[in-house]
Amino acid sequence: MKTIKVELTESSIDNAIDELRDYRQGLKDRLKVFVENLVTAGVQVAKLWVASGQGDGKNAFVNYLINPSGDIVKAEIFLKGKDAVFVEFGAGIHYNNGNAHPKAAEFGFGVGTYPGQTHAINPGYWWYRDDGKNLHLSLGTQATMPMYHAAETIRNNLIYEAIGTLVEG
Repeated sequence: MKTIKVELTESSIDNAIDELRDYRQGLKDRLKVFVENLVTAGVQVAKLWVASGQGDGKNAFVNYLINPSGDIVKAEIFLKGKDAVFVEFGAGIHYNNGNAHPKAAEFGFGVGTYPGQTHAINPGYWWYRDDGKNLHLSLGTQATMPMYHAAETIRNNLIYEAIGTLVEG
C-alpha cells in the first residue's frame, strides 16, 4: 500500500497529484507486465502442444496480440492456419480414440464432426483429395488442444503472476 502525505499548501497538493500520477502509471506498467507474462506462458505452452501433434494437421501456428489502451490491457492468443480446428479438436479416430477435447461438445467440434465428414470415425485411415486434386492417405490429426492447454496454464499462473507483479511493484 502506498501512503501519500499532503499538507494544505499549493506545492504539497501539487506534489501529491504528481505522486498519484506516478503511482497510476506504475499500476499501468505492472498491469502490462502482468498480462505479458501470462500471455508468454500461454503462447509457450500452445506452441509446444502444436509441435507435439501427429497426423496431417501441420498447417497451424500460434499467434498473439497485446493491446494496452488507457487503463485496460487486452490480450489474446489464437491458433491460425487451415488445420487449426483439426489441431485443437482432432480429426479421425486413429490418433484420437478416447481422447476427446474437454470443450468439444460446448463448441460443436470433435472427432468426426467436420461438416459433411463421413469417414472420420472409421478405424484406420481414409483417402482425400487436396485442392490440386491429388490423392492422399490420412490417419487424421491428433487433438493436441494447444488453446485449451494455454488457457489452463494462464488460469494456473494467474494468482502466482498477480502476487509476483504486485510484490515487484
